[in-house]
Amino acid sequence: MPKGNVSAQHKQTSTRGRWQGWSWRKRGLVMLGGVVLAIATLTPMGREWVLFALLGGKWFTPKGWPMQERGWDKPTDPRELAAYEYAHALKLPDSLPKPVPFNFNKHLLSNRGTTARAYFDHLCATEAGEYIFKTVDKVEGIYQMRGMPKYDDKMMTERYAFEDPADWSQGEGDGSQSLFLGKPNLGFRYFESVRSPEEITGKIWRERWRIVPWDQSGKAPYWRYQHFDYTNGSGEVEPTEQLESRYAYTWRGLRREHDRAYGIAGGELIVLDRITNEILGVRRSFSIAYESSKRNHGQLNWEFAYYCPKNMIYRSIGRRPEINKVLYPYDFISQVLMPIDFDPSKIRFN
Repeated sequence: MPKGNVSAQHKQTSTRGRWQGWSWRKRGLVMLGGVVLAIATLTPMGREWVLFALLGGKWFTPKGWPMQERGWDKPTDPRELAAYEYAHALKLPDSLPKPVPFNFNKHLLSNRGTTARAYFDHLCATEAGEYIFKTVDKVEGIYQMRGMPKYDDKMMTERYAFEDPADWSQGEGDGSQSLFLGKPNLGFRYFESVRSPEEITGKIWRERWRIVPWDQSGKAPYWRYQHFDYTNGSGEVEPTEQLESRYAYTWRGLRREHDRAYGIAGGELIVLDRITNEILGVRRSFSIAYESSKRNHGQLNWEFAYYCPKNMIYRSIGRRPEINKVLYPYDFISQVLMPIDFDPSKIRFN
């Protein structure tokens, strides 16, 4: 008999002998484990855990991965913290949709991605939307109550770090004043903020703003951006003690049950009368982040998230174009606060 056959036969006999040497209890447990493993591979969630085990916990995060949920990071700067607390203290009209519970039990056998998409669709269908309660015409200027942070790798990859990925835009983070000023027949005449040019404007655009000298002691509490020339991106910044804007906007994050665990974040953009605190409009948004298998155990990509609602309301001519996150949040705010130079006939659609 060939040597290879003898070796294989000996190995088979040895394996059979070990099996026969086991107790019935041990045999039953092994068989039960095999059955459970086979059944598990028939469900998406089971396959996630099998892959997780086979890959040694690398490159893959199963749906049931024990994830410790926490709140987002609050601002540490006293000025930013005050703006944060003011935004979260605002009481919105009762007519806004209330949270509708999501049936997670219905998706017990679904994989993580399927459950996340179903949850995102649920939030979009039941809560997201643009709610305008009152409009104001011929508004000259607007006050930015909270500045949006500039792009940061940690903020855009960590699951819980950033408060409101749903309302973040590159344009607002790197130069929000330019979104509201200087557009022919579309823009406001001035934009006010607590942020100085160094804080609000990207480095390559900062030197194009001429700063009016501050002739008082200490730091100016507010900055007024005005006289913007869209042809070369230049304008004037005036430090000031008093605001001229009656109308303002702010933003705040929202939390829903297990939302961040499934890569979902919510937020509200709020337009208001800062004198009376009357809420004029709210845009409630949700985003679902891109989750790469290489970003293991909690990291996401909020920069390229999907958003809802997708459309911006142009009430003046009844059109609903797709949302432009580069110019966000001007497109919504200008439907609530009609800029004094606004001419609806000049709106161009691609």
